[in-house]
Amino acid sequence: MSSVTEAGPCPKCGVLNDNFIKIDAGMRLSLNNAGEAGEVPEKVCASCFDKMAGHVSQGLKLRMERELREKNKMMMWKNRVHLIKNARGLMSQKAYSEAAVQYEKYLRVLEVVHNKKKGELSPAIFNNSNRSKELTVVASVYWDLMRIYDTSPRYGERMGSAARKCSEFLPFSTIYPDIVKKAELFQRTSKNPAIMRQFLRLVKSRRGPCFVADAAFNGQPYAVELTVLRAFRDEKLRRSHLGRRMIYGYYRISPPVARWIGQSQLKSRAARWLLTRISHVVKSL
Repeated sequence: MSSVTEAGPCPKCGVLNDNFIKIDAGMRLSLNNAGEAGEVPEKVCASCFDKMAGHVSQGLKLRMERELREKNKMMMWKNRVHLIKNARGLMSQKAYSEAAVQYEKYLRVLEVVHNKKKGELSPAIFNNSNRSKELTVVASVYWDLMRIYDTSPRYGERMGSAARKCSEFLPFSTIYPDIVKKAELFQRTSKNPAIMRQFLRLVKSRRGPCFVADAAFNGQPYAVELTVLRAFRDEKLRRSHLGRRMIYGYYRISPPVARWIGQSQLKSRAARWLLTRISHVVKSL
């Protein structure tokens, strides 16, 4: 820091002074990093220099806090794998309460990493990310939480919350058919059968007969054309960013379109004809 004896107004505040402090390159860089508004002058009065130095200190503090938060997020993201492993190990030992704690911590990690409040996780968060495989993990976590909270009727509210979230994620995961079959069996012995019935209605409405392809092939859920289209979705579309966006968009708009198709046999036949043609094209790719 060097001073300059020269009478005149301060370039920063405009107050007349006869002694100024030069802003060196290091100070200038620190001010820019701290987000100093406007152009940094060559020299300023002592009062302005003290204020600018304080701004640098505050900016440095905020930057260090931001870097620490990001570092913590990365550590939490890496640690999530251990939480899942611990939870599944506890599940195998039938230590359900402890497993639930690990699963809830895992979900909280995802909420913190993606800057979401409690309960705000959604498939869209993972749609624009190369971490899209996490969708299946999240769906399996909510399914396990459903079964854990079903151990007692007093946990009905928690089970209902887990069921609603599972129904959001499950249609985007590769474990959809397996979980639906397990849920259909599980509802027979469930302590909260109403929640299980609601879960099955929700999850099937998001990927079941109300969807365009299934509506067009009503009564033929295992039609060859549907098998081809589903394989294309799972083996091709899910592997790319654009493909995942297409799948997500399809799930968003298809229920009302499917209901419209289901209004008449003519519409169903037209949709079936179109999808058959598309399946032939897809099969040749």
